[in-house]
Amino acid sequence: MAGKKPYDVEYKGVVIRCATPEEAAAVARLLAAEPDNPQFVPWRVDEFTDFVDRIQVAQRRLLAALLRAKGQPVKDHDLCGGLGLSSNQGLAGVLSGITKVAKAMDIEPGRIYVQRTEYNQGLPERRYYIAGAFLKAAQDADWPSPNDLKEPAED
Repeated sequence: MAGKKPYDVEYKGVVIRCATPEEAAAVARLLAAEPDNPQFVPWRVDEFTDFVDRIQVAQRRLLAALLRAKGQPVKDHDLCGGLGLSSNQGLAGVLSGITKVAKAMDIEPGRIYVQRTEYNQGLPERRYYIAGAFLKAAQDADWPSPNDLKEPAED
C-alpha cells in the first residue's frame, strides 16, 4: 500500500487522490472556491447595512443591476447603458466609489463584485458579477428597496 494516496476528492466526476486529509481539504477548498475566496465570505447584517447606507445612489443602482443578474455576468456596455453613463470612465468612477467605501470599512471589494476581462476580436470586454455572499446578504435584507435607488430629495 506504500505510495497509494488514501484520500479522494471528487470534483465534476474526476477523482483526485491525496496523501493526507490536509491535502484533501486544501484541494476541496481550492476547487469549491469557498472560505478563502472573498466572494463567499458571509456578511454580518450590521456590516451589510452599514455598507449600503454609506454608498451613493449611483453605486446602489450599479449593485442593483448586478443583483438583478443573480450571479450572471453583466457586460460593461450594458451597465453603462442601464445606468445612463456615457463611457467606461463613468463606470470606473462608480466602481471606484464602491471600492473606496469598502476599503474604508476594511472590506475586501471582492466580497461585493468581481470583474473579469475577456477579449472579443482583440477588444477587451469587461464583465461584472455580484459576489455570491453579497447576493445572499441583499436577499436576506430585502435590499434594495425602491427608496434606496432614488436620489435624496433636495430641501
